[in-house]
Amino acid sequence: METYQKHLLNNLHLFLASFLLIISGFTIQIQSQDETIIDSLTTGQKYRITLYNEKEIIGKVVKQDSVYAYVVSESGTSRVKKEDIFDISVNTNPKILKAMISLGGGIVFPSSFEDGYNSRDKAGFSLQLSALKPLDENKAIRIDLSYGRIKRNDYYSYYGYGSSYQYPEERFRDLYYINGNFMFGNFNTDSKFSIYGLFGMGIFILKEKDFTYTYYNNYDSTYYTDVIRGIDDAYMNITFGGGLRFNIKNRIGAYAEVQYNMFTHGGYLFFFGSGYFPIRAGLTYTFY
Repeated sequence: METYQKHLLNNLHLFLASFLLIISGFTIQIQSQDETIIDSLTTGQKYRITLYNEKEIIGKVVKQDSVYAYVVSESGTSRVKKEDIFDISVNTNPKILKAMISLGGGIVFPSSFEDGYNSRDKAGFSLQLSALKPLDENKAIRIDLSYGRIKRNDYYSYYGYGSSYQYPEERFRDLYYINGNFMFGNFNTDSKFSIYGLFGMGIFILKEKDFTYTYYNNYDSTYYTDVIRGIDDAYMNITFGGGLRFNIKNRIGAYAEVQYNMFTHGGYLFFFGSGYFPIRAGLTYTFY
Protein backbone atom coordinates (compact mmCIF):
# COMPACT_ATOMS: atom_id res chain seq x y z
CA MET A 1 0.00 0.00 0.00
CA GLU A 2 2.88 2.31 0.92
CA THR A 3 4.57 1.61 -2.42
CA TYR A 4 1.36 2.45 -4.27
CA GLN A 5 0.99 5.75 -2.41
CA LYS A 6 4.60 6.71 -3.19
CA HIS A 7 4.07 5.87 -6.83
CA LEU A 8 0.89 7.97 -6.93
CA LEU A 9 2.64 10.87 -5.18
CA ASN A 10 5.54 10.77 -7.61
CA ASN A 11 3.16 10.87 -10.57
CA LEU A 12 1.31 13.80 -9.04
CA HIS A 13 4.55 15.72 -8.54
CA LEU A 14 5.54 14.98 -12.13
CA PHE A 15 2.15 16.19 -13.40
CA LEU A 16 2.34 19.42 -11.36
CA ALA A 17 5.89 20.10 -12.51
CA SER A 18 4.90 19.59 -16.17
CA PHE A 19 1.83 21.80 -15.75
CA LEU A 20 3.87 24.61 -14.18
CA LEU A 21 6.46 24.32 -16.91
CA ILE A 22 3.79 24.67 -19.62
CA ILE A 23 2.21 27.66 -17.86
CA SER A 24 5.60 29.29 -17.43
CA GLY A 25 6.42 28.77 -21.07
CA PHE A 26 3.05 30.18 -22.15
CA THR A 27 3.53 33.21 -19.88
CA ILE A 28 6.99 33.83 -21.25
CA GLN A 29 5.60 33.54 -24.79
CA ILE A 30 2.82 36.06 -24.03
CA GLN A 31 5.28 38.41 -22.35
CA SER A 32 7.70 38.18 -25.26
CA GLN A 33 4.80 38.76 -27.68
CA ASP A 34 3.77 41.87 -25.71
CA GLU A 35 7.34 43.09 -25.67
CA THR A 36 7.60 42.49 -29.42
CA ILE A 37 4.37 44.43 -30.04
CA ILE A 38 5.49 47.33 -27.87
CA ASP A 39 9.00 47.40 -29.30
CA SER A 40 7.71 47.37 -32.88
CA LEU A 41 5.90 50.71 -32.54
CA THR A 42 7.72 53.37 -34.55
CA THR A 43 7.08 57.07 -34.09
CA GLY A 44 5.79 58.63 -37.31
CA GLN A 45 4.33 55.31 -38.58
CA LYS A 46 0.60 54.76 -39.14
CA TYR A 47 -0.92 51.63 -37.55
CA ARG A 48 -4.12 49.80 -36.79
CA ILE A 49 -3.91 49.23 -33.04
CA THR A 50 -6.24 46.71 -31.41
CA LEU A 51 -6.67 46.81 -27.63
CA TYR A 52 -7.57 43.93 -25.33
CA ASN A 53 -11.10 45.35 -25.03
CA GLU A 54 -11.38 44.93 -28.87
CA LYS A 55 -11.36 48.68 -29.50
CA GLU A 56 -9.55 49.72 -32.69
CA ILE A 57 -7.51 52.88 -33.16
CA ILE A 58 -6.23 53.71 -36.65
CA GLY A 59 -3.76 56.54 -36.82
CA LYS A 60 -0.16 57.76 -36.67
CA VAL A 61 2.05 57.37 -33.60
CA VAL A 62 3.32 60.93 -33.01
CA LYS A 63 4.99 60.40 -29.63
CA GLN A 64 5.69 57.59 -27.19
CA ASP A 65 7.47 56.78 -23.95
CA SER A 66 7.93 53.63 -21.89
CA VAL A 67 4.27 53.65 -20.78
CA TYR A 68 2.14 55.44 -23.37
CA ALA A 69 1.87 55.86 -27.15
CA TYR A 70 0.13 58.95 -28.51
CA VAL A 71 -1.85 58.22 -31.68
CA VAL A 72 -3.44 60.83 -33.97
CA SER A 73 -6.54 59.53 -35.75
CA GLU A 74 -9.52 61.08 -37.54
CA SER A 75 -11.30 61.50 -34.20
CA GLY A 76 -8.35 63.23 -32.50
CA THR A 77 -5.35 62.26 -30.38
CA SER A 78 -5.51 59.15 -28.18
CA ARG A 79 -3.16 58.28 -25.33
CA VAL A 80 -2.81 54.50 -25.42
CA LYS A 81 -1.31 52.54 -22.57
CA LYS A 82 1.15 50.10 -24.11
CA GLU A 83 0.21 47.24 -21.79
CA ASP A 84 -3.38 47.50 -23.12
CA ILE A 85 -2.29 46.81 -26.71
CA PHE A 86 -3.28 43.37 -28.00
CA ASP A 87 -2.16 43.69 -31.62
CA ILE A 88 -0.75 46.18 -34.09
CA SER A 89 -0.78 46.08 -37.89
CA VAL A 90 0.54 48.25 -40.68
CA ASN A 91 -2.69 47.40 -42.54
CA THR A 92 -4.68 50.50 -41.66
CA ASN A 93 -8.06 49.24 -42.86
CA PRO A 94 -10.51 48.43 -40.04
CA LYS A 95 -10.27 44.75 -39.09
CA ILE A 96 -13.97 44.16 -39.82
CA LEU A 97 -15.41 45.62 -43.02
CA LYS A 98 -18.22 48.15 -42.53
CA ALA A 99 -20.40 47.06 -45.44
CA MET A 100 -20.29 45.39 -48.84
CA ILE A 101 -22.39 45.56 -51.98
CA SER A 102 -22.31 42.96 -54.74
CA LEU A 103 -23.66 42.75 -58.26
CA GLY A 104 -23.71 39.58 -60.29
CA GLY A 105 -25.55 37.25 -62.59
CA GLY A 106 -25.68 33.71 -63.81
CA ILE A 107 -28.05 30.87 -64.53
CA VAL A 108 -31.13 29.60 -62.69
CA PHE A 109 -32.42 26.03 -62.79
CA PRO A 110 -36.04 25.19 -61.94
CA SER A 111 -36.97 22.49 -59.46
CA SER A 112 -40.73 22.47 -59.83
CA PHE A 113 -43.12 19.64 -58.98
CA GLU A 114 -46.27 21.12 -60.43
CA ASP A 115 -45.77 19.19 -63.67
CA GLY A 116 -44.27 16.14 -62.04
CA TYR A 117 -40.65 15.25 -62.60
CA ASN A 118 -40.87 16.12 -66.33
CA SER A 119 -41.18 19.84 -65.73
CA ARG A 120 -41.71 22.06 -68.75
CA ASP A 121 -39.71 24.87 -67.10
CA LYS A 122 -36.22 25.25 -68.57
CA ALA A 123 -33.08 26.95 -67.25
CA GLY A 124 -32.83 30.71 -67.62
CA PHE A 125 -30.77 33.67 -66.49
CA SER A 126 -30.62 35.39 -63.10
CA LEU A 127 -29.40 38.78 -61.79
CA GLN A 128 -28.55 39.69 -58.20
CA LEU A 129 -27.96 42.89 -56.18
CA SER A 130 -26.97 42.53 -52.51
CA ALA A 131 -26.04 44.74 -49.55
CA LEU A 132 -24.19 43.18 -46.60
CA LYS A 133 -23.59 44.46 -43.05
CA PRO A 134 -21.31 42.48 -40.66
CA LEU A 135 -22.45 41.91 -37.08
CA ASP A 136 -18.98 40.79 -36.05
CA GLU A 137 -15.97 39.11 -37.61
CA ASN A 138 -17.85 35.88 -38.43
CA LYS A 139 -21.53 36.85 -38.81
CA ALA A 140 -23.41 39.26 -41.07
CA ILE A 141 -26.85 40.11 -42.41
CA ARG A 142 -27.59 40.68 -46.09
CA ILE A 143 -30.46 41.99 -48.17
CA ASP A 144 -30.84 40.33 -51.59
CA LEU A 145 -32.77 41.62 -54.58
CA SER A 146 -32.78 39.23 -57.51
CA TYR A 147 -34.51 38.71 -60.82
CA GLY A 148 -34.66 35.73 -63.10
CA ARG A 149 -36.38 34.64 -66.28
CA ILE A 150 -37.01 31.06 -67.35
CA LYS A 151 -38.45 29.68 -70.56
CA ARG A 152 -41.44 27.38 -70.42
CA ASN A 153 -41.67 24.92 -73.28
CA ASP A 154 -45.40 24.52 -73.31
CA TYR A 155 -46.22 23.30 -76.83
CA TYR A 156 -49.29 21.16 -76.56
CA SER A 157 -51.82 19.92 -79.11
CA TYR A 158 -55.08 18.09 -78.64
CA TYR A 159 -57.20 16.51 -81.32
CA GLY A 160 -60.50 15.01 -80.30
CA TYR A 161 -63.96 14.37 -81.61
CA GLY A 162 -65.37 17.62 -82.87
CA SER A 163 -62.54 19.91 -81.82
CA SER A 164 -58.81 20.50 -81.56
CA TYR A 165 -56.59 23.10 -79.92
CA GLN A 166 -52.94 24.06 -79.83
CA TYR A 167 -50.96 25.96 -77.15
CA PRO A 168 -48.00 28.20 -78.10
CA GLU A 169 -44.56 26.66 -78.31
CA GLU A 170 -42.95 28.75 -75.58
CA ARG A 171 -43.55 31.48 -73.07
CA PHE A 172 -41.61 33.03 -70.16
CA ARG A 173 -41.85 33.27 -66.39
CA ASP A 174 -40.31 36.17 -64.45
CA LEU A 175 -38.99 35.49 -60.94
CA TYR A 176 -38.50 38.24 -58.34
CA TYR A 177 -36.93 37.68 -54.91
CA ILE A 178 -36.60 40.01 -51.90
CA ASN A 179 -34.71 38.19 -49.16
CA GLY A 180 -33.16 38.89 -45.78
CA ASN A 181 -30.28 36.49 -45.12
CA PHE A 182 -28.17 35.60 -42.10
CA MET A 183 -24.58 34.80 -43.12
CA PHE A 184 -21.67 33.11 -41.40
CA GLY A 185 -18.10 33.20 -42.67
CA ASN A 186 -15.06 35.46 -42.41
CA PHE A 187 -15.62 39.21 -42.73
CA ASN A 188 -12.10 40.17 -41.71
CA THR A 189 -10.45 42.71 -44.04
CA ASP A 190 -7.08 40.97 -43.60
CA SER A 191 -8.38 37.88 -45.41
CA LYS A 192 -7.88 37.73 -49.16
CA PHE A 193 -10.15 34.69 -49.55
CA SER A 194 -13.16 33.46 -47.59
CA ILE A 195 -15.98 30.90 -47.77
CA TYR A 196 -19.43 31.67 -46.40
CA GLY A 197 -22.85 30.12 -45.86
CA LEU A 198 -26.27 31.74 -45.73
CA PHE A 199 -29.83 31.13 -44.61
CA GLY A 200 -32.79 33.47 -44.98
CA MET A 201 -36.44 34.17 -45.71
CA GLY A 202 -38.34 36.62 -47.85
CA ILE A 203 -40.91 37.19 -50.58
CA PHE A 204 -40.98 35.49 -53.97
CA ILE A 205 -43.08 36.97 -56.80
CA LEU A 206 -43.90 34.91 -59.89
CA LYS A 207 -45.19 36.65 -63.00
CA GLU A 208 -46.32 35.23 -66.31
CA LYS A 209 -48.16 37.08 -69.07
CA ASP A 210 -51.48 36.01 -70.53
CA PHE A 211 -51.19 33.85 -73.62
CA THR A 212 -53.58 32.85 -76.36
CA TYR A 213 -54.16 29.54 -78.02
CA THR A 214 -55.99 28.45 -81.16
CA TYR A 215 -59.14 26.40 -80.95
CA TYR A 216 -60.70 24.68 -83.98
CA ASN A 217 -64.30 23.53 -84.07
CA ASN A 218 -65.00 20.76 -86.54
CA TYR A 219 -68.76 21.34 -86.51
CA ASP A 220 -68.64 24.80 -88.05
CA SER A 221 -65.07 24.54 -89.45
CA THR A 222 -64.11 27.70 -87.61
CA TYR A 223 -60.91 28.71 -85.76
CA TYR A 224 -61.26 30.49 -82.43
CA THR A 225 -58.68 32.08 -80.16
CA ASP A 226 -58.93 31.97 -76.40
CA VAL A 227 -56.87 33.51 -73.60
CA ILE A 228 -55.23 31.67 -70.72
CA ARG A 229 -54.72 34.06 -67.84
CA GLY A 230 -51.16 34.45 -66.66
CA ILE A 231 -49.72 34.44 -63.14
CA ASP A 232 -49.09 37.37 -60.81
CA ASP A 233 -48.68 35.84 -57.35
CA ALA A 234 -46.54 36.37 -54.25
CA TYR A 235 -45.28 33.53 -52.07
CA MET A 236 -43.26 33.09 -48.91
CA ASN A 237 -39.69 32.07 -49.68
CA ILE A 238 -36.88 30.36 -47.79
CA THR A 239 -33.27 30.32 -48.98
CA PHE A 240 -30.09 28.53 -48.07
CA GLY A 241 -26.77 28.32 -49.85
CA GLY A 242 -23.14 29.33 -49.78
CA GLY A 243 -20.31 30.77 -51.79
CA LEU A 244 -16.80 32.12 -51.83
CA ARG A 245 -15.30 35.56 -52.31
CA PHE A 246 -11.81 36.93 -52.75
CA ASN A 247 -10.17 40.32 -52.90
CA ILE A 248 -8.90 41.48 -56.31
CA LYS A 249 -7.46 44.90 -55.47
CA ASN A 250 -8.17 47.45 -52.74
CA ARG A 251 -11.96 47.56 -52.27
CA ILE A 252 -12.84 45.49 -55.36
CA GLY A 253 -13.45 41.76 -55.08
CA ALA A 254 -15.26 38.89 -56.76
CA TYR A 255 -17.67 36.20 -55.60
CA ALA A 256 -19.38 33.01 -56.73
CA GLU A 257 -22.51 31.67 -55.04
CA VAL A 258 -25.14 28.96 -55.28
CA GLN A 259 -28.56 29.05 -53.59
CA TYR A 260 -31.67 26.97 -53.30
CA ASN A 261 -34.84 29.09 -53.15
CA MET A 262 -38.00 27.28 -52.02
CA PHE A 263 -41.44 28.84 -51.94
CA THR A 264 -44.97 27.94 -50.89
CA HIS A 265 -46.89 26.70 -53.89
CA GLY A 266 -49.81 24.43 -54.61
CA GLY A 267 -50.54 23.90 -50.93
CA TYR A 268 -47.02 22.69 -50.17
CA LEU A 269 -44.57 24.30 -47.78
CA PHE A 270 -40.88 24.89 -48.38
CA PHE A 271 -39.01 21.58 -48.76
CA PHE A 272 -42.03 19.94 -50.33
CA GLY A 273 -42.83 22.81 -52.67
CA SER A 274 -41.40 24.29 -55.83
CA GLY A 275 -38.02 25.96 -56.03
CA TYR A 276 -35.17 27.34 -58.10
CA PHE A 277 -31.38 26.93 -58.06
CA PRO A 278 -29.59 30.18 -59.02
CA ILE A 279 -25.82 29.92 -59.61
CA ARG A 280 -24.27 33.37 -59.89
CA ALA A 281 -20.94 35.19 -59.88
CA GLY A 282 -19.99 38.85 -59.91
CA LEU A 283 -18.10 41.73 -58.30
CA THR A 284 -18.10 43.14 -54.78
CA TYR A 285 -17.26 46.58 -53.41
CA THR A 286 -16.19 46.90 -49.77
CA PHE A 287 -16.69 49.90 -47.49
CA TYR A 288 -14.14 50.33 -44.67
